[in-house]
Amino acid sequence: MALLARFIGLFGTGEAVPGLDEALGRAVSLVDSRLPQASGWPKRYRAPLARALEQVDRVARAIPGPVTLDAESFQFDPLVHTLFASTQQMQEVIRDSQAIRDYVAAGGKGEAYLLLTAYRQERQVFGVDDEGGVLRRDVPQRLVWFSEHQLEGPAPTLAEARKGLTWTLFDRFLERVRVGFERIRQEKERLGFEKDMAFDRLRSARGEDRPDLQRALDGVLKQLGDTLEDLELNHLHEVFETVLSHPEDCLYVEAHSLIMDRMNRLHPQARGEATVSVGFLDIVERYRKPRTAVLVYCQDIQQIAKEEKDFGYLPVTSLRPG
Repeated sequence: MALLARFIGLFGTGEAVPGLDEALGRAVSLVDSRLPQASGWPKRYRAPLARALEQVDRVARAIPGPVTLDAESFQFDPLVHTLFASTQQMQEVIRDSQAIRDYVAAGGKGEAYLLLTAYRQERQVFGVDDEGGVLRRDVPQRLVWFSEHQLEGPAPTLAEARKGLTWTLFDRFLERVRVGFERIRQEKERLGFEKDMAFDRLRSARGEDRPDLQRALDGVLKQLGDTLEDLELNHLHEVFETVLSHPEDCLYVEAHSLIMDRMNRLHPQARGEATVSVGFLDIVERYRKPRTAVLVYCQDIQQIAKEEKDFGYLPVTSLRPG
């Protein structure tokens, strides 16, 4: 479809995969309620949805964790220590999490597993460094830190958290399909306006100008006809096939390993016990900045929500598992 290539761009056989029936239902709910009346439903939709579902499942299974968010982990787990500037920042991320508050309000109790994501950033600074027992000043150094922490998808078990992550990522694919539909509808409205303007110009044109204006009008009518055809029920599957043609290019993970010290400074090589190699996994999505991701574990979330409500501050000791 030429129109799809112009306005939404490119994002085998589809054997049944686990969860495919639910994927079809989510497509109806999130993309277009007319889908069950479309020609070829659901057979012609299974292959593109299966491709997307298989890719998000691969991504969800690749996310590391869980790591415990507590004071002890901040002290001894290099990944947790790197993700947060302090235990206080870790407290604030948990305390301010809307996902946790909603989970508790819906009846969630005890422990919870969640997805934690954050932006990893680097910057160059000048500081003091110890090289062979000699202190040097104004040494160029690169610092790593994380910002915009988000907690998502709390669940009572790790398996449920990973399953929830799968559907969260899958729904983002469906959002791209929905946007594709919306762009075609917007193009229909634009062409309708151009058609009316072209008719007006043709009606008021002088004789020598009419052939060129008629050709312009014919071109607009042809484009409008193609757009209306794309919006017909019998062609909706082509939008899915176009947007979901290469899901592995739109969503994937990248692994990184950095040698760092306790001050989150990068080093080109290890320095014995003064440095540690920390592994990160980034979720990379088209049109989004990559975010480092890890599954985390929190205990006593009801107490967390209660203390946030009553006191607005969470003592770090209450985060430590018993």
